[in-house]
Amino acid sequence: MNKFIVTDPQECIGCHVCEVACVVAHNNHLWPEERSAFIPRIQVIFQEKSSVAVTCRHCNDAPCVESCPVDALHFGERSIQLDEQRCIGCKNCLVACPFGAIEMVSRQDPAVAIAQKCDLCSHQASPACVASCPTQALQLLDDAALEALRHQRQRTAAAGVYQKNAAPGLAARLLDKPERQGAIKIAAAQRKTHFQEIYQGLEADRAGNESRRCLYCAQKAWCNWACPLHNAIPDFIRLVNQGHILEAAELCHQTSTLPEICGRVCPQDRLCEGACTLKSRNGAVTIGNLERYITDTAFEMGWRPAIGAMTPRTEKVAIIGAGPAGLGCADILARAGIQADVFDRHPEIGGLLTFGIPPFKLDKQLMARRRDIFSAMGIRFHLNCEIGRDVHFSELMAKYDAIFLGTGTYGLLQAGLAHEDAPGVVQALPFLIASTRRVMELEEDPRNPWVNVKGKNVVVLGGGDTAMDCLRTAIRREAASVTCAYRRDEASMPGSKKEVINAREEGVEFLFNVQPQQIQRDRKGRVNGIKLIRTVPGEPGPDGRRKPQPVKGSEFVQPADVLIMALGFRPHAMPWLDQYDIKLDNWGLIKTGGGERLATQTSQRKVFAGGDAVHGADLVVTAMVAGRQAARDILTMLEHQPAQLKAMQEAL
Repeated sequence: MNKFIVTDPQECIGCHVCEVACVVAHNNHLWPEERSAFIPRIQVIFQEKSSVAVTCRHCNDAPCVESCPVDALHFGERSIQLDEQRCIGCKNCLVACPFGAIEMVSRQDPAVAIAQKCDLCSHQASPACVASCPTQALQLLDDAALEALRHQRQRTAAAGVYQKNAAPGLAARLLDKPERQGAIKIAAAQRKTHFQEIYQGLEADRAGNESRRCLYCAQKAWCNWACPLHNAIPDFIRLVNQGHILEAAELCHQTSTLPEICGRVCPQDRLCEGACTLKSRNGAVTIGNLERYITDTAFEMGWRPAIGAMTPRTEKVAIIGAGPAGLGCADILARAGIQADVFDRHPEIGGLLTFGIPPFKLDKQLMARRRDIFSAMGIRFHLNCEIGRDVHFSELMAKYDAIFLGTGTYGLLQAGLAHEDAPGVVQALPFLIASTRRVMELEEDPRNPWVNVKGKNVVVLGGGDTAMDCLRTAIRREAASVTCAYRRDEASMPGSKKEVINAREEGVEFLFNVQPQQIQRDRKGRVNGIKLIRTVPGEPGPDGRRKPQPVKGSEFVQPADVLIMALGFRPHAMPWLDQYDIKLDNWGLIKTGGGERLATQTSQRKVFAGGDAVHGADLVVTAMVAGRQAARDILTMLEHQPAQLKAMQEAL
């Protein structure tokens, strides 16, 4: 008799722990480096509010074995084993499997797919999914277990009792949690009069209550897989529950360079909290608020991150950009004993964390404190320093053992309308930077001039988080009216849903399904309106989104004294890269990896890059991940750098 895994659907809570455990068990107990490598051999299937895990049944007649022309599938250890080296990707087994428990996956060559199925974790003592299931919904059936199940069912049938036990099982008891309690938000009437953060930090009792809601599905759970940094979320929440705040802070800093920042600005609803098992029940655990609570509380207690024992090294690395990518890179290098010098065009660290995200979402004192912490770690900052203007890139190439480009994307997308250069038409980023500099009481930057919107009609084109930042900033700058014009419906907006809610509460008006046609000007050439046309959703495009189609005869003019273009970002020019032949793609993004190069290594061996400058405008957390990975790649390069090449570089 074969062994196989069965699932009790009544006890399955849809936590995906079995999938995570399976992938990690087949990846040397580590997280996969690429998200595309997350290919579990067990699948959780959802139908309305119920879920069940499905895997290979290791059938006695094994049609998959019979169908394989190269004997890649065979019986062994009372289960069906797959020899991936022999698989030719013919898909016969996939067609033959009556349970759909075999799928084709790519390995090193994406063009070549091979079969993959549950192997009952033949490489370890017991199946990882069974051992990890928090409700014991999964069970490995062998001869003895199957015999016991047969006797149980026979007794049930003989007694004429066919109803399942109505008593709540482990799943029901585990899911019996109170409703989510998020952070307290300052009332709109009050918060729109200032630039202070609108969410209050959790109090100790509220943090404790929220931490007790966590199911602790597993140490490696769906929530920390959904986090790009793979923060140890279940563990740091458990430490909060136990009152061990300093230990929780240390744990947060093992995977994140800026946990108090991510706790505030990460879109948790799309990442960790979006993956919480409780999300569709009584609300996800407020992971972001707890992360913020941990670090804020630890800092108030006088705690600072431990650097640990490290031996100073002779190598030096130049980091261009003090945003999340550059800071993530510098953090890892400094902990390894390498001198990290960070160059940035702005007068303070943080990049767009400081100057692009408004203070009502992120208190700027947080980055000032981080600058002190990083400086104490030995990181040197060269601020108000622009590469190509204040320092030549060639100087860095000659002076440093490696260079990391974390320059972000400061180029701004245009709408393609006539008169976009008219007075009153402004780009989102300069508008936000100028406003933030004024809040921080910094002198005005001529590259980002101050725009006074007080008493004016403001229209913002766009529907992302940057558009919401502009709208809410204009409200606080006492605009007479503030309107968001977006070409799709509200459900299709790419930004955070809570930001839309906050903007609406503060008085922003929304125009959905409208597309700009023409910028209207007065006799002096200043903008006085934007001509819009109403749209309806068209056919889905390659990305699955339905392209808006104009409705003939539906044009109208929306009054606007100030028109803010918040249409997104693109790479900005960096001509100083040209002389070193650092390759860019067709969009102007820096190309990394490929061939024998490390993942973040550019076409110039000692130059690395990551963040928005490589993958396009994205999240704070993904930029930080890239910077930290680049630091590890730089360390690898330095460890394996040929002696003669190093001597040549030192002679430059």
